[in-house]
Amino acid sequence: MLRIGDFSKLTGVPAKTIRYYEEEGLLIPAQVDTMTGYRQYDQRNIEELLKILYLKSLGFKLAEIRDFDDTAVIKKSKELKQKMREIRKSLNELSNLYKDEKGELIMKNFINDEKLVGKWQLLGTSVEKKDALLGKVKPDRYFALKNLVFLPNGEKYWVITFWTKGYIFFKDKPLKYEFVDDKLIIEFKYDNEVEFYAVYKNIDHKAYKQDEVMFKDDISMPFKDDKNLVGVWSVCGFVQDIKDFKGDMKKDYGYYKEVAIMENGNLLFTLSDGGILKDKIRWTKGYIIFEIPQVAQKYIIKELNGEKYLFMEHKSGDYSFGGMKPMYYVFKKSGN
Repeated sequence: MLRIGDFSKLTGVPAKTIRYYEEEGLLIPAQVDTMTGYRQYDQRNIEELLKILYLKSLGFKLAEIRDFDDTAVIKKSKELKQKMREIRKSLNELSNLYKDEKGELIMKNFINDEKLVGKWQLLGTSVEKKDALLGKVKPDRYFALKNLVFLPNGEKYWVITFWTKGYIFFKDKPLKYEFVDDKLIIEFKYDNEVEFYAVYKNIDHKAYKQDEVMFKDDISMPFKDDKNLVGVWSVCGFVQDIKDFKGDMKKDYGYYKEVAIMENGNLLFTLSDGGILKDKIRWTKGYIIFEIPQVAQKYIIKELNGEKYLFMEHKSGDYSFGGMKPMYYVFKKSGN
């Protein structure tokens, strides 16, 4: 969607003219904010505006254009089709534009920065940039991004969806970075306000491939029975550590809803969205094993207040890519 200013620049038609066409009932914005009056335009509006301009060039009046059957004209117009291809190309380029804190547009095009490529390890964070520049940072045990890898050519890695010289896109949000000596400083924002600065030291500048930097567990262990595990378990908690669990927590825990553990190493997860997960997973005593990604999630069973609870490690991307300690899903056994 485009604001009227961007729509005007893209099409070359003044905003005043666009509003006039709206008043004449020829060009209705895709969306209008009832509070602010801001107009939003989409691909359909571009096509409508091109039709108006084309028919005007043929000598039609606005009143005639309003009721005009344009199917035959548009099909025959090679010039119009070429113009549409150019517009679509411009729209694709606009989809790669982001705005920095000054409102200036950032193009999501790759520009190499060999100094960024490789592994980096967190030294700490600071809320003040001057302290970050001087290396005066504090450890932050709650900050997840303790280990980062920047792959060549701006390739996606974990939460880094893209990077280009000067900017790192974390989950598609551009964050500025800079170097001070051999340290990497990344500016982390929340609602366009700088929240803190993270300072990293370089481990190496190797051009890794994604498979080379994923943590992978040994999953070669054979099946060993565990009668206590067999049964149906319903999710009831998600905790940083087993000792943090204080009983059933009444809320939605996102990914898992239930797991049915069957004999001979078979199991089936029911997901919160109604989906089923059963392929390339198995269990053996002490572990629930996922072949993709290659992780062996430890589990333990505890009895609390007469109820049985299953504590299962959750080895997400934070573990596989970030090397972080896994949290725990907690399941309560049904039909005790």
